[in-house]
Amino acid sequence: MDNITAGGKLDAPVAQRVFWCLLSGMVAVALMLGSGLGSLQAMTICVGLPFAVVLLLMCAGLLKGLREEPVPD
Repeated sequence: MDNITAGGKLDAPVAQRVFWCLLSGMVAVALMLGSGLGSLQAMTICVGLPFAVVLLLMCAGLLKGLREEPVPD
């Protein structure tokens, strides 16, 4: 999350890294205290699922590109 909000910079400001670390930790603690492990697992799946779809699309694009690449003799 920090790299995305920093505009792609790998070494974002320390305060920004601490902010995102604390925020994600507080969300996890709130979900654990509120509804337990089930809600934390559901949130993890909901957040990770779009990334999985994007990765699958990238794999399909890579395969398509590799198939169109001419084979050297």
